[in-house]
Amino acid sequence: MNDQGFAEVAVSLPLWKTFTYRVPKGLEGQVELGKRVLIPFHRRKVTGYVIDFPTPLPDSLDPDKVREIIDVLDEIPLFDENMLGLFRWISRYYFYPLGEVIKTGLPPGLTVESCRILEITPRGEAHLAQLQPGGGDRLLLEACRERKELNLPLLSRRLKIRNIHSRIFALKKNGFLTEQVRLKKERTRAKQEAVFAFQEEDKQVKRPGPTPKESEILEFIKSRTRVSRSDVTRRFSRVAPYLRRLVEKGWLSVDFEERYREPFLNEGFGTEKEPELTEDQQVALAEIERSIEAGGYHPYLLHGITGSGKTEVYLRAIKQVMKRGREAIVLVPEISLTPQLISRFKTRFGRVIAVLHSGLSPAERYDQWRRIVRHEVRIVIGARSAIFAPFKKPGIIIVDEEHETSFKQEEKLKYNARDLAVVRAKMDKAVLVLGSATPSMESFFNTLQIGKFQYLRLPRRIESRVLPAVEIVDMRAERDRGRRSVFSQSLKEALLANADRGQQSLLFLNRRGFANFILCTDCGWTFHCPNCSVTLTFHAPGRLLQCHHCGHTAPVPLRCPHCESYNLHPLGIGTQRVEDEIRKLMPSARVARMDRDTTARKGAHWTIVRAMERRKIDVLIGTQMIVKGHDFPSITLVGVICADTILNFPDFRATERTFQLLTQAAGRAGRGDQAGRVIIQTYNPDHYSIQRAKEHDFLGFYQEEIAYREELGYPPFSRLVNLRISGNREDRTEAFAKRLAIVGAETKRRKGVYRDHIELLGPCAAPLARVKGRYRWQLLAKSSRPESLHRFLAEVLARMEKETPGIRLEVDVDPINLM
Repeated sequence: MNDQGFAEVAVSLPLWKTFTYRVPKGLEGQVELGKRVLIPFHRRKVTGYVIDFPTPLPDSLDPDKVREIIDVLDEIPLFDENMLGLFRWISRYYFYPLGEVIKTGLPPGLTVESCRILEITPRGEAHLAQLQPGGGDRLLLEACRERKELNLPLLSRRLKIRNIHSRIFALKKNGFLTEQVRLKKERTRAKQEAVFAFQEEDKQVKRPGPTPKESEILEFIKSRTRVSRSDVTRRFSRVAPYLRRLVEKGWLSVDFEERYREPFLNEGFGTEKEPELTEDQQVALAEIERSIEAGGYHPYLLHGITGSGKTEVYLRAIKQVMKRGREAIVLVPEISLTPQLISRFKTRFGRVIAVLHSGLSPAERYDQWRRIVRHEVRIVIGARSAIFAPFKKPGIIIVDEEHETSFKQEEKLKYNARDLAVVRAKMDKAVLVLGSATPSMESFFNTLQIGKFQYLRLPRRIESRVLPAVEIVDMRAERDRGRRSVFSQSLKEALLANADRGQQSLLFLNRRGFANFILCTDCGWTFHCPNCSVTLTFHAPGRLLQCHHCGHTAPVPLRCPHCESYNLHPLGIGTQRVEDEIRKLMPSARVARMDRDTTARKGAHWTIVRAMERRKIDVLIGTQMIVKGHDFPSITLVGVICADTILNFPDFRATERTFQLLTQAAGRAGRGDQAGRVIIQTYNPDHYSIQRAKEHDFLGFYQEEIAYREELGYPPFSRLVNLRISGNREDRTEAFAKRLAIVGAETKRRKGVYRDHIELLGPCAAPLARVKGRYRWQLLAKSSRPESLHRFLAEVLARMEKETPGIRLEVDVDPINLM
């Protein structure tokens, strides 16, 4: 038997199995755990991840039939044994294939795979000219002529060709098409930049003299020894032909060096004087520092009201961790938060910071990742994907605004970064700090009633600043007085008075667009998305109707398509409408809007944040991204346009989310020298979530909400798993969901622990019954015993594995969104 050795490989495909490959001669010294390899898989070539090397050959495999690794794609491993342990835990807990978990945990654009290339032959071109328009063969040949790399399932649906594969086989057999297999290039790779150096004159070699312009460039490069192309370009315009001629003449040598793409905005790395800590901060920090010094896993919940100085505690704790030679991971819920936070970290720690979030390009994220792998940074700041930062020995993991639902990934691998922070801190024996002014029900329950986390509290704002006064406006009374404005009389007067004092205001509404929908007032017609079970939102710019789920857009017609009436009117309000109304109320005010429509462009978040900091904006309007952790000392008025947008959601967490958003919104006011004021407009003024937010009473809200959760058996008193079924055909989707429920019921009857401790709810159509053209059903499993629930689901999924053709079954463990 060949003694070359074998490697266990997880494939970057939705497959539960891992595979054994032989390591060929020439690659023995290159294959390591954590590296990507190019492997043959069926008739393709795909990316795999080495998860064990060397590994024994399984008894079931014939050594002569084991296929060989084609190539090793990395110089250094992308993950180590510790990170592999985290990946394996995620795969088991979230019911997701290991290879796909690893792919999620690495920067995007690193997978290499082969693709089928179909090319039309000269004989095929002649055959195409003879075919009648509209036939399947003609459509296929035309598609191959226009685009060589084809997505056959997508093409089949678009061209409505059912037997597309057999047609391709026939066209190949007749010589009309040829097929090749080629490798797709990696979308992300290291950046190489030209670097120029002056070449001293050699008396034995005569060189053409430089022109005056070339001499100027030569002097610039000579004075700096080695200069990059970008540095020369910044100094001289249209420099490329001059550089090329100077290299040709022998005056310059050119080399290429790897360069990192810079994700930081053009701001200096200064120094910041550490502020004096409050007594509360000192107590919290001392406790965290004792744990850092002792080493090991120590979890904390840092419950600090808005403006109490949680970030300063984070900074001081990280400083202590770095003194002991370890690293720090800081998670924030929104990329809109990172500019302010990064600015503070840059001034405190300099260039030892990496940033990881979806606002970076794939190439920038790849560069940041390599800086971490190469031990060039000590701190990582980012959104949920930063939990996968490949540090070898993180000493502290901080989750800021730990209650935020945006830490939950809703697509593909449905992980919660906050929960992974707990798991990773345990594995790496690191200190864990979960920080929030409004902790999640689960985290507070785990702290107070389970003792899972140690409780630290910051009950007062820094510099003894008072919490803002909160006023609740009953919009029913406004309506009864005949006031139909977006703004109540109280909010109007407060906005105008705040502007007269030269102070900033913030208006929060958690719904973008101009209006919820367009209504025909004659027949009641509304415009629905053709792909989703929702009405289309009206966006005033361009007079467009848009679906916020699938992105479908359509122009607003002049007449109703149902009754041909011209009486089409926008109903409801969104951030665009609020902006329009505020410009009418305050024509001279400088107004900005911050929502997904205005921040799609790269750097848009930072532009708005900087404008607020420099007081170039008088009124900022936005969705929930403006109420999460921003520190604008000049904001003295916060207006909540409608507190009921989330409260009425069909979700048991709606009350908690309402309290959190209102409290966080209120916390943006009065963070400077001036006292703050908050006005909350609502149609439910007596609801306990709104009343408790008015009183800044988290503990009172928690006690009411936890009693409700316990009575209904909802988390944290149970664990939930949502089995989501989707398909292109409504009847097949419903049939599969009902079959899944039958299998679940049969599995439940088999064991007493399942019968006694697992509850199945459904199946039923999802609240959003159709999204992106796919019909959706769901089956909810609930239990107070997580281990039994996982074993139960593993048995159910094993029985359903071979019964899913054309249907997508997704497992959402600990779901945040039940829509």
